[in-house]
Amino acid sequence: MPVFYYRATDPGGKIVQGSLEAREERLVVLHLQQGGLIPLRITLEERAPGWQGRWGRVRSRRVSLGEVVNFTQELAALLKARLPLDRSLQALVEVTARPGLKSILTQVLRDLQSGKTLSDSLGRHPAFSTLYVSMVQAGETGGFLEEALSRLGEYLKTVRELRSYLITALIYPIILAVVGSLSLILMLLYVVPRFESFFKEMGQTLFWSTRFLLALSQAFRSYWWLGALLAAAGAIGLVRLLRTSRGRMAVDRVKIQAPFLGDLNRRVAAAFFAKTLGTLLHNGVPLVSSLRVVIASVSNRYLAESLVNVRADVEKGQQLSGLLKKVGLFPELFLQMIAIGEETGHLAEMLLSAADSLESDARAAVRRLLALLEPVLILVTALVVAFIIVSLLLPILNLYEIQF
Repeated sequence: MPVFYYRATDPGGKIVQGSLEAREERLVVLHLQQGGLIPLRITLEERAPGWQGRWGRVRSRRVSLGEVVNFTQELAALLKARLPLDRSLQALVEVTARPGLKSILTQVLRDLQSGKTLSDSLGRHPAFSTLYVSMVQAGETGGFLEEALSRLGEYLKTVRELRSYLITALIYPIILAVVGSLSLILMLLYVVPRFESFFKEMGQTLFWSTRFLLALSQAFRSYWWLGALLAAAGAIGLVRLLRTSRGRMAVDRVKIQAPFLGDLNRRVAAAFFAKTLGTLLHNGVPLVSSLRVVIASVSNRYLAESLVNVRADVEKGQQLSGLLKKVGLFPELFLQMIAIGEETGHLAEMLLSAADSLESDARAAVRRLLALLEPVLILVTALVVAFIIVSLLLPILNLYEIQF
């Protein structure tokens, strides 16, 4: 049976850690709860205390989304177990190994002990977004902080999984494109020049494809530095463009309106919009305040700019579905679900349902895109390699026919 390593706390806030053999994680949780312990973290791998632990301490102090997710879920578990907020934070400070998050939680605990609210304490640190702070504030005001943290943890976990899925799905096509490009470059640099001297000794007229290939290889070998300078200039120009507000706006507009990738980007943006707004509304945040938080958390600046007037018009009493339809950047089914939610008075539930549907559509769209992209890359690479090989073999076969 696998060995699970756990960290838990007793009702007094004391940290307990150890290992336990069990068939599945659920049995470990049950065993700890029967022993009067509150599970904090259960893993299949023990944290290495040697050089790996030292390497972890010298890594960046930047707090990742995964660390925020773990902290949120663990704090929710401690609060649900009726442990006071300050003792819960103290327990998490002791159990946290990453120096960046540990430093933040220590400061949050000090602010909390000095009389500040949890939302105010978290809002001082960039690791916790405006969305995060708003949901914590709503939970504090409504008296359901542990429930708000639990929902927030699930939301952040879903966001992280979707982002990881999109990034992981693109790894193979990128590797395929890089390997294919390097293969073509090597052929132009080392394979084609070996045939060039042989063709000169033949003294016969070469086919147009062979002449084109030799000229391309010669130009590539002679002016590679020019290509490198152009690539460097293009990269520098792109970086400078992205540093300006107008440049970022133009790039984001292309992302959202591109013929093929634009539809996928719009679905992903709509999924995040629906998930964020639905989660805020479900936690008791008013619609206008929720829209302000959602617009501030939208990464695409062109979409965020398009939504600025939506919040102002909603504040005047207009329907959200009609305003989003005027924006023209959201799927029709998504707009219809929002309209139904407004009519029935269950906008938060419909937004969360729409988010799940849009997320499934986005994953299916990525799979379809990859199913098309991978064979296209393979086919293009194969055609280019075939062109090179045929162009090199045609003069040789022609010479053989003449001699025959």
